[in-house]
Amino acid sequence: MADRNEVFYRKWRPQRFDEVVGQDHVTQTLRQAVRTNRVAHAYMLCGPRGTGKTSTARILAKALNCVDQRDGEPCGSCDNCVAVTENRMLDLIEIDAASNRGIDNIRDLRDKARFAPGSGAYKVYVIDEVHQLSGDAFNALLKTLEEPPPHVIFVLATTEIHRVPATIMSRCQRFDFRRLSNEVVIDKLAEIAGEEDIDADPEVLSLIARTAYGSLRDAENLLEQLSVSYGSQITIDQALELFGLGDAESSIELAVAALKSDPKQALQIINREAARGSDLGRLRNGTVDVLRAGLLVKAGVEDALGHSQDALDAMTEAGRGVSLEKLLHIVTELEKADFRRNPSSPLPLELAILNALAARPAAEVVPAAVAAPTPPHEPGGAAPGRRPRSQAPPPVNQPPVRQQAPRPSTGTEAPEAPSQSPRRPRTPQDDRWAQVIEALRRTKGAKYVLGALLRDVQEAEVDGDTLRLSFRNSSMELRVADELADPRGRAPVESAVEKAYDVKLKVVIVERDDGGPARKAQTAMDSPLVRAAVTMGARIVDEGAVSDTTGSDPEATPGQPGGDRPG
Repeated sequence: MADRNEVFYRKWRPQRFDEVVGQDHVTQTLRQAVRTNRVAHAYMLCGPRGTGKTSTARILAKALNCVDQRDGEPCGSCDNCVAVTENRMLDLIEIDAASNRGIDNIRDLRDKARFAPGSGAYKVYVIDEVHQLSGDAFNALLKTLEEPPPHVIFVLATTEIHRVPATIMSRCQRFDFRRLSNEVVIDKLAEIAGEEDIDADPEVLSLIARTAYGSLRDAENLLEQLSVSYGSQITIDQALELFGLGDAESSIELAVAALKSDPKQALQIINREAARGSDLGRLRNGTVDVLRAGLLVKAGVEDALGHSQDALDAMTEAGRGVSLEKLLHIVTELEKADFRRNPSSPLPLELAILNALAARPAAEVVPAAVAAPTPPHEPGGAAPGRRPRSQAPPPVNQPPVRQQAPRPSTGTEAPEAPSQSPRRPRTPQDDRWAQVIEALRRTKGAKYVLGALLRDVQEAEVDGDTLRLSFRNSSMELRVADELADPRGRAPVESAVEKAYDVKLKVVIVERDDGGPARKAQTAMDSPLVRAAVTMGARIVDEGAVSDTTGSDPEATPGQPGGDRPG
């Protein structure tokens, strides 16, 4: 038995192949190779940390040099086996590639590998975290791996196999270690706890396994931390406190309030815990952990980390009617809570929970105008959704119109450019346009937040397959025009419009002229194009001619008022 004061993960390190837990596909093959004397000259052991790679390499070295080998397993009692167990076997050379990564270190290894082993049959080199070696060091190791001395075995271990050159990989037998399941870790922890006279609740062992996430070494370290901190009697509350997961009941309570979109209840819980002096970072971590279980329940996936039944029941009940998108949104916002500046302030968690509940995902927004009744025909016999329009030509960025049979004139409407697209009944503009603004409230385009710009729209009118926007403010109009000219701005706008109006529409900007009172006379600087030209160094020669361009006579010829257009 090892020294009583030795740390758990070394004290309970496996000493035989059959003691390595969760990696039978590796240990059975290596034991068979030793038993039949068909051992390769180089092995590559890869996989997550704490899953038994280095321990397996040491057992292999012990089995190869055991003088009383039994069915491929080391006897554990001969001089060589005891020397390996006590870390004094000269023929077992363990190298940390993180601190011995240079070409000189590998050259030194290569020179010493020529010497015969001392007391055993093989010299076994275990190079841990081999991916840390430099390129030159890998090249120096390559020839030795390809043609090693007959008495040398190389065992390379790594957690990042993708960083190992293919030339090295091709000269090794590869074994992939798996992340351990919770059941395997819990069983091993229960065995250790029994031997160490530790009385831990089953929930404590389950929590340790979840926190270690498949690493037995991490789980053994956590169990030792708990026993050192709280003695031989360990409760779930003590484990939660040590691991920084906060009070389990409060975490569940806050998660439920978030799923029910109850900001008042959520803020009350946060401030109650702050008044108690609780660590709010731990409360956030515990809440995210519970909501993660809710994500799995909602997706119909079995919880791989084994949350308590109380947490699963609470998430199942509160999650009814809550979409997967909303759950994901809440978890994402809570993860943003940053306590680094002021760990004692509840403000980061309060802001995170309010953002999670206030900003619903776009997929959650239900168009209010979908069920809106179709308004009656407008006076004068105009078709539903049609307003009298001026004779002003469409803007330059409007696609060419296609001819169709003209509608009978009522005598009250101005001539219109017909379109082949079917006209949709017009629903109240405020409802659907408000949905567009809400969907883009936090969306940034090429330069600006789109929702803020589009609040200045005076009128949004559907015309066939086009949505025409008119603005109150010319500067806002110019900014929106810039955004629509850039795919980063146009794409989210048209996507939000399509969701709100339930049809794909092209968004264009027009000057509003609906037959109302005559517009005030414009000066040259009222034109966005003129202002843009002036900022680039142009000067106004004839303001009257520029003002006439606002009327834009389509029949005007260049050189006449209304005909000198930019472009």
